[in-house]
Amino acid sequence: MKLKHVAVVGLLTFTSITPGFAWQKNDEVNKFNGLNAQMLAATDARDALNQVFDQALSKGDYRALEYLGQIGGEGCKKIAPYLTSDDMHARAAARKGAMLCHDTDLSDALLAFPEALPPSAGDDYLYPALGFSGGPAARKLLIEQVNAIQPGQPFNVGYPDNARTMPLFGLLQSVVYDQLAASAMEGLNFGNLLALTGEMGTAEAAAYLLTRFTGLDAVLEQAAVEAAITSADNVIVRTLLVRVLRQFGNAAAGTLMTLAQGDEAPVKLAALRAMGYLSDGETMKFLVRAASRGDDHSRQVALAALGGRNAGAPLVVKKLKETLGDQNGWLATTALESLHAHSEDEAIRFAKIWLRREDYYKSFKAMSVLNRSEEGKTVLQEYADANPDTNRGREAAIALDPSIEAVTEPRDTPSIKLVAGYQKRELVLETTRGNICIAPSGAAPYAAANFMLLADAGRMDGMLWHRVIPNFVAQAGQTEDPEINKWGSVREEWFESNHQIGTVGVATAGRDTGGTQFFINTAYNMHLNGRYTVFGRVSKGLEAAFALQEGDVITKASTIAAGDEACQ
Repeated sequence: MKLKHVAVVGLLTFTSITPGFAWQKNDEVNKFNGLNAQMLAATDARDALNQVFDQALSKGDYRALEYLGQIGGEGCKKIAPYLTSDDMHARAAARKGAMLCHDTDLSDALLAFPEALPPSAGDDYLYPALGFSGGPAARKLLIEQVNAIQPGQPFNVGYPDNARTMPLFGLLQSVVYDQLAASAMEGLNFGNLLALTGEMGTAEAAAYLLTRFTGLDAVLEQAAVEAAITSADNVIVRTLLVRVLRQFGNAAAGTLMTLAQGDEAPVKLAALRAMGYLSDGETMKFLVRAASRGDDHSRQVALAALGGRNAGAPLVVKKLKETLGDQNGWLATTALESLHAHSEDEAIRFAKIWLRREDYYKSFKAMSVLNRSEEGKTVLQEYADANPDTNRGREAAIALDPSIEAVTEPRDTPSIKLVAGYQKRELVLETTRGNICIAPSGAAPYAAANFMLLADAGRMDGMLWHRVIPNFVAQAGQTEDPEINKWGSVREEWFESNHQIGTVGVATAGRDTGGTQFFINTAYNMHLNGRYTVFGRVSKGLEAAFALQEGDVITKASTIAAGDEACQ
């Protein structure tokens, strides 16, 4: 399924973790003329054999290596010789290209130059490249470099500002979706990693890396994690460390309940979600109470957490069943999803009814519930067969076979004039929670143009915000418009994809499969860096973005000239 929290005040800003991934203003780099424009177009067309790259390399324009990395496949093969070049500039650009490739065939060449630390700000891509393309063979080196980062002992003068975070980010990307147990990371000093969460510059990256592992209760002390949460001066770090604390099970119940009653919305939501992993009676009762009162985002997280709790417990089942009738569709559908874990027959009975309701949102959410059982899958198949020419029928088929969503026809590469023109406009989303303005990214001009074209063609009007996960993303794109499936896909542009709060990314079902679905980051989602394209940032209306709930609608989408007072 495509990638397919909430409530902080104002837009937080953070030190860039990924090299070169800091937000760039569109007027800082002229990308749309001459040789560079030709490389941009060839990259969007995924034409690795285009002579423009050889022409650029013959002139010492090593940006060509970055573009080839984004193309992947044959492009990565052309990068490989430059990874062992004696020319530092060529090697640095090749490393950035390797980072974009996600190709473990480059591992040996990357490991041929394992410098202890990047020597300059122009050559700081080794560790991210090892993380994305180094494979398991690179982990030993990455672990050694992470262990070498000692709190209170800065690197030598002359190293780039982000030198301390690069090994952390590299190891994060090396293990990002593997769900490895801490015991599998031989030699990694987890105590030192926890200490780095208290140091400015490494705090977010170290905390994020910790959340990638399971079994942390075997390598860390609960008291040390609780102390780190208390002492952290960064709400992002505190929120991430709550995810570490939940691994201590019921022993962490008291602390989690205290945090869930605090004033920091991201920490509160993380603590509520963490209780879904426990089994004691007190946090079960706490979640039932939280699901009954308070703001809608907190109630939704509590209802979702109850899906993992005390199977069949009468108190939980009673709360979930009574919430099925809530006027808030988001709360009702969350209750249905959680009910399935406690009473499958009851959940399927309601899902069958919702599937055929006029309410598109509830029908769509019922599909995910039905897909969890053989009986439900039979219902979905019958529905898909009976409604072959509708988007609802297609979504039922996708629920049964997600690979359908990844089969897309690429859109033709638009003219550079059109792409450059959209860089001077902003995307305006009129939603049920207020207006949201999105300024385009100069680092992802084709993806930005895609969504602006989508808006100007009227194809965004009526889209659902169909996936809202507090402390993560608000995602839109589901629609009953059957023409949307003919739109086609766009290619990734990972060059500067730093998923900070308020940035807007392309939802995909695999590389180069995005097209009409997008998401707004409502947390700092570092693990998405270099994996999902960022095509813009919210320039106005972040409060509306944080307020979004599933089932909300984009009532109207359009583009306006940059600088228009509507987005000031």
